[in-house]
Amino acid sequence: MITSKTDTSITKLTQGDAGAFEVLFKLHYTRLTLFANRFVNDLPVAEEIVAEIFTDLWEKGHEVTFSTSVSSYLYKMAQNRSLNYLKHQKIENLYVDYLQKNNLLDEVRSAVENGYEEKELAHQIKAAINTLPEKCREIFVLSRFSDMKYKEIASKLNLSPKTVERQVSIALEKLRQTLKHVSYLLMF
Repeated sequence: MITSKTDTSITKLTQGDAGAFEVLFKLHYTRLTLFANRFVNDLPVAEEIVAEIFTDLWEKGHEVTFSTSVSSYLYKMAQNRSLNYLKHQKIENLYVDYLQKNNLLDEVRSAVENGYEEKELAHQIKAAINTLPEKCREIFVLSRFSDMKYKEIASKLNLSPKTVERQVSIALEKLRQTLKHVSYLLMF
């Protein structure tokens, strides 16, 4: 149950009160970080996740409607963001596996030797994939990283094979445009 003190803090927070925000931050930061760390098993990443939660809360606090306690809201945010982080890590790992499987890693390394840092390159690719619309990204990842055929994807997502084909085509075009400065991506 939300106490009247917490109700007052929520009201002040939604009105942009820095003091109320600071109280919430000091009260929850450490426990939220440890909670997020149980998911990601990487303390600096957990700290970054929790810092982003508080940054968003500060910037968008006036838009947030707390249907439960602030604590429940923050823990749910930490859980969701931690799971999203893990999902994106999985996509990145699938991409590296895909490159290795198709003997494309040498081409990537060649591109790295031409001025790209591996981490930056992986970040650019991941960021480009993350800019795709959600359904388009899901279809692309299934197609390219899970080696699923268009018909399999269509069946799994309850779509027509033509829709899947079109979404992959859209994804490839958007990735080409976003990553046009990286020549080895012409394989897409």
